[in-house]
Amino acid sequence: MKVDTQQYLDLVETHPYGIVFWDLEANGLKGDYNSVLCGSLKPFGKKPYTFSIKQVGNDQRVVRELGHELEKYFVWCTYYGKGFDVPMLNTRRLKWGLTPVAKRFHIDMYYSLKSKTLMARRSMAAVAGFLGTPEQKMSVSQNVWSEIAFKTDEHMPTMIERCESDCSVLEDVYRKTRHLLGEITL
Repeated sequence: MKVDTQQYLDLVETHPYGIVFWDLEANGLKGDYNSVLCGSLKPFGKKPYTFSIKQVGNDQRVVRELGHELEKYFVWCTYYGKGFDVPMLNTRRLKWGLTPVAKRFHIDMYYSLKSKTLMARRSMAAVAGFLGTPEQKMSVSQNVWSEIAFKTDEHMPTMIERCESDCSVLEDVYRKTRHLLGEITL
């Protein structure tokens, strides 16, 4: 039996653990050299919530709790999450002796839109700007990125704000392009 994608989305959008928009912020791009700073989740139509570190490099609690929370949901929605967020989270979980997160149906808006649209720039900021979403992608200054390791307490609120904002922008992009979504894969 095959289920229509749009009908399936109608169903999961109504379930408390149906679909979650999520994002990670990290102090770099490689899980063996860098660590997770925070991870935010935004259940469909609800406010985002965040797990964050106290000290750069010590992300064991965050990756454990974030993974546990993600596994409650039926469908994940990310932007380039298959290329960064999931591998980064799993690499950091391996570092701490944890198993990788269990796979879920995963809508990666980057790949979904890449195959259905023809845009010069494919970043979430460019897509959100093009679509005129209610919230736009938040930028973070180079100073915050370069100082986060030794001014964690000072800069973590900015990183959390950005991570939660990314989840909200992602939901806006999803809502405006949901009709383009085809088959949902793991």
